[in-house]
Amino acid sequence: MRQKLLLCCLVFLSWYTPLVAADRLITGKVTDESANGLPGVSIVVKGTQRGTVTDADGQYRLSVPDAGQVVLAYSFVGYQPVDITLTGQTVLNVTLKPDEHSLEEVVVVGYGTQKKKDLTGALSTIESKDIGGRQTVQVSEALQGSIAGVSVTRSSGAPGGGSSILIRGITTLGTNSPLIILDGVPVSSIDNVNPNDVETITVLKDAASAAIYGSRGAAGVVLITTKRAKEGNSSFEYNAEYGVQKATALPAYVNAPAYMRLFNEQATNDGSATGPYAQDYIDNFAKYNRESPDKFPFANTDWQKAVMTKTYAPRVRHDLVFTMGTGKIKTKASLGYTKQDAFYTNYSYERYLFRVNNDLQINDKLAVNLDVAYKRTGTLSPVTNPVYEARVMPPIYDDVYTDGRYALGKDGRNPLAQLNEGGTNRGTYNQFMSRLSFTVKPVDGLTLTALLSPTIDLDKTKGFSKRITFTNPDGSISSFSNQARTTLTEGRNEGLMLTGQLLANYARTFGGTHSLDLLAGYEEIYNKTESLSASRSGFALTNFPYLNAGSIELRDNAGSASEVGLQSVFGRLKYDYKSKYYIQGNLRYDQSSRFSSQYRGALFPSVSAGWALTEESFMRGINWLSFLKIRGSYGMVGNERIGNYPYQATISFSNALFYQNGVVVPLNGGAQADYAVQNISWETTRTLDAGFDASFFKNRLNLTADYYRKRTYDILLALDIPLYLGYDRPQQNAGILDVNGWELESSWRDRIGKVNYSVAVNLSDAKSTIVDLKGTQVLGSQSTFKGSEFNEWFGYRSAGLYQTTDDANNSPRLNSNVTAGDVRYLDLNKDGKITPDDKVLLGGSLPRYLYGSTLRFDYNGFDLGIVMQGVGKKLSRMPDDIARPFAEAFGNVPQDMAGKFWSKTNTAGQNAAARYPRLSTRSLSANYEMSDFWLVNGAYFRVKNITLGYTLKNNLLKKAGLQSTRIYVAANDVLAVHHFPGYWDPEVGGSSYPIVTTLMAGATLKF
Repeated sequence: MRQKLLLCCLVFLSWYTPLVAADRLITGKVTDESANGLPGVSIVVKGTQRGTVTDADGQYRLSVPDAGQVVLAYSFVGYQPVDITLTGQTVLNVTLKPDEHSLEEVVVVGYGTQKKKDLTGALSTIESKDIGGRQTVQVSEALQGSIAGVSVTRSSGAPGGGSSILIRGITTLGTNSPLIILDGVPVSSIDNVNPNDVETITVLKDAASAAIYGSRGAAGVVLITTKRAKEGNSSFEYNAEYGVQKATALPAYVNAPAYMRLFNEQATNDGSATGPYAQDYIDNFAKYNRESPDKFPFANTDWQKAVMTKTYAPRVRHDLVFTMGTGKIKTKASLGYTKQDAFYTNYSYERYLFRVNNDLQINDKLAVNLDVAYKRTGTLSPVTNPVYEARVMPPIYDDVYTDGRYALGKDGRNPLAQLNEGGTNRGTYNQFMSRLSFTVKPVDGLTLTALLSPTIDLDKTKGFSKRITFTNPDGSISSFSNQARTTLTEGRNEGLMLTGQLLANYARTFGGTHSLDLLAGYEEIYNKTESLSASRSGFALTNFPYLNAGSIELRDNAGSASEVGLQSVFGRLKYDYKSKYYIQGNLRYDQSSRFSSQYRGALFPSVSAGWALTEESFMRGINWLSFLKIRGSYGMVGNERIGNYPYQATISFSNALFYQNGVVVPLNGGAQADYAVQNISWETTRTLDAGFDASFFKNRLNLTADYYRKRTYDILLALDIPLYLGYDRPQQNAGILDVNGWELESSWRDRIGKVNYSVAVNLSDAKSTIVDLKGTQVLGSQSTFKGSEFNEWFGYRSAGLYQTTDDANNSPRLNSNVTAGDVRYLDLNKDGKITPDDKVLLGGSLPRYLYGSTLRFDYNGFDLGIVMQGVGKKLSRMPDDIARPFAEAFGNVPQDMAGKFWSKTNTAGQNAAARYPRLSTRSLSANYEMSDFWLVNGAYFRVKNITLGYTLKNNLLKKAGLQSTRIYVAANDVLAVHHFPGYWDPEVGGSSYPIVTTLMAGATLKF
C-alpha cells in the first residue's frame, strides 16, 4: 500500500511541477533594417501556444518559463523569421530583415526545379491551399480562375464531372488539351489525383518552358507534384466533409392548358382552321383534370419535378493521411473516399484514391523514391438523358396513373419510367500507378536519376437497357413500349503505359559569379491498349444483366488494340552571371511511332533570356522596388496527337451481299477506306513571348505580365481529292493558325495587426485567327475557315421580326413560307434574296478576357478564403432548352417564352416588342437558322468559393493526442451575375445536368 501511495505522489508531482514552475518577463522592441518599430510581429515560445504580438511602436512583453531551454520565434509578413534561444536576458531587441523568400522559392519545371527569381520562361504556380482549399472533387475545377492564361470550362455539374483545360487558347484544330505530368510521369487526366494530395501545380505556357517536352508540349504542360513527408514531420490526419448540392438555376415550362393553347396557335399559324385541342379542354381544364386525370390530354405533369425528386443532392468526402519523417525514411500515405449523388435516381459517382509516397536515403550518395497509387472509380447513370427527356416532354402526357402504375407517356416514352425501370450504365475504372526512381550524387554538383513508372488501367462497363411493358389506363396491356427488346452491352478495356527516364544534371557556381546548370536526358514511353465488347438482346429476365441470359441469335462482339511509342533525347543549358544576366536553351529530339519511319523524328529547340535590372548598381537606390526582371523567349513545340496510324492505309471490314450459285449470300469483306499520305508529320507551334516579373514594397506586391504570339504550322487537314478515287479525304499537313494574347498576374500580401491577408488577381486574353486552310472549310453554326477565329459563330445578320405580311412579301426572305412574325435577315450581298451567300462571321464563341481573384484572411485561428472568377467577353447561343418551343414537333414550351411570341392576337405595340418569332412549324427552319438573333452576351462573374474555418490549438488538445482541430464551412458556385435569363446558368450546356451550388461543412483532426 505504501508503494502505491508513493507512486501516486510521484505521478502527481510530475504533473503538478510544470504548473507551478516560475516564469520570467521578457521585454524588448522589434525593428526593421532602418530601426523603425514593426507593429504586429508575432512572438511565440516555440513548442507552446504562449505568445504575443508587438504594439504600434514594435514593443512587446512576454512571460516565458524560467526553467529549461526557451526559444522565441519572431515572424512577420514580408520579413525573414528569426528564432532566438534565451540565455538569461530579460531585455531582447530584435531586428528583422526583409524576406526574399518569394524570390528564392524553388518551383517545378520540366525534369527539374529552378529558383523563382532565375526563371526566364512564362510559367505560373499555385500551391496546395489554392487547390485543396477550393473544396472541389476534381483538380481540374480547382484551376478555374486561378492562373492567368488558363481557361477552364465545364458544361454541367454532374457527379464526377470534370472540366476541359486550355492554355493560351487554341493551338490546333484537333486536340487542344495540355500535357499532364504527375511527379515527372505523364498521365491521361489531371483528375487522377486527389486535390488534397497536391502540393503544387505549375503551368508551362511558352515554348521556352514547354520545349523540353517537345512533340507533346504545343498545347502547354501542367506539372503536378504530390505532397511528401518532411524530416521531423510525423502526424495522422482525418478529414471528413459533408455537403449538399442544389441547382444554381432550372428552367420552368408552361402547364397543360397553356401548352394546348400555344400548340393550337402554332397549328392555325400554319394554315389549320383550328388546333388539335378543343377550346373546351383549355377553358375547363381544371375540371377535366380533377375528374379524369388518367385520360389524355388532362394530365398536368411537371416532368422536371417528377424526374428530379431531390432538391438537394448529397456529397460526402473522407480522407486519411499518415505522415512519418524520421531518419532515412520518409513516408506519406493517404486514402481518400468521395461519393456524389444526383437530383434523380440511378445516377452517382464514387471514387477511392490511395497513394503512398516513400523517400529513402540509402546513404550519402544514393536516394530512392518509391511511390504507389491506386484509383478506383465507380459510375452509375441512366441509359437515357433524363434532363433532356423531362424538358422535352409536354405536361399533357401522364407520368403515373392515379393507382400508381406507370402511364404510357407519349406512346411508351415515359421519362420517369425510363429513369426508374429502363436500365442503367455502370462503369468501374481501376488504375494502378507506381514510380521508382534512383538518385545518385557521385560528385559535388552532379545528380544522376533513373526512373521507371508503369501505369495499368483495367476498366469494365455494363449497359443494360431494359424493355418496359406498359398498361393502358383501364389496366389492359398496351402495345406501346419504350424499345423493342432488352439489350445488354459489356466492355473490357486494358491499358499499359511504361515510362522510363535517365537524367543527368550538373549544377555549379564558378568564382561566385558564373552559375551553370546542365541537364541531359533520355526518355522512352510505351503505351498499349486493348478493348473487347460483347452484346446480346432478347432477355427473358430483365433483372439478370448477364450475357448468358440473352438470346444466342441476337448477339454481337468486337475487339481492337493499339500501341504507340515515343523515344526522346533532350537537354537544357542554363547560365547566369551574378544573378543578373540569364540565358537558357532547351533542345529535344523526338521519334514517334505515329509517323512513318522516314518522318518519325523532329527537333524542338527554344531559347530564353532574362535581365534582373534590380541587380544593377544604378537600380539599388530605389527602396520601393524589390525586384525587376525582363525576359523574352522563342521556341518550337509539337503536337503528335493526331491518331495512332495516320500514315497507314487501313482496311475497313463489313458484310456485303454476293450472288453465288443463284443464291444471295452475305459475306465479310474488306476494302481500303483511307487514302494514306506517308509524309504526314508533326504539327509545330512557334511561340514568341516577352514579359517581366516585378516585386514592390519589400515583396508585398508582386506583378507578372506577358505578351505572346504563337503560330501553329502543318495542322492536319482533310484535303479534297477526286471522288473517282473512291477513298475518304486524306489527312495532310497544311493548316496555319495564329494566336495572340497577353496575361497579367498580381498579388499583394501584408499584415495589419494580427490579421494576415493576401489578394491575388489575374487577367488574360487570347484570340485565334485562321491564317490558311488550303481552301478547305468547316462550315456550320460554328465555322472555321481562312480569316475566321476558331469555331467562330457563322450565320445571318438579323433585323428583328417582320411586322406585316406585306413587309415580308416585299423583302428578301429565305423562302415563301416566311411571313409576318418571322425573323428578318439582312440581304448583305444585295442580290434581292436571302441565301447562304449572305452568311457572315458573327463573333467568337470562345471566352475572352478571363479573370480571377483570390482573397485570404487569417486572424487568431480563423481563416477566410474567397475565390471569384469570370469571363469578360463571349458570344453564346441561346440553347434550345430555353429558346425553342415544340422540340421534336411535340415538345414542351419554356415558361419564360410565353407571352413573348409575335402573335396575331397581340396588339401592334405588343408585336413590336416581341422577343421571339411566331409559333410555326412551316417557318421553324427559317426562324431558327443560325443568326445573331439567337446570340447573347455570355460574359459572367461568379463567386466560385467561400470558405470560413477555425483552427484550434491548445494544451488540452495536446493532452488528448491532438496537434490541432480545424472545422470549416464552405460554399462553391455561390453567386453568378450574367445576361442569360435568371433560370439559366451561363456555363451549363443545353440539356445538360445543371451547374450546382455546393454547401459544405467539414473537420480536420490532426494527431
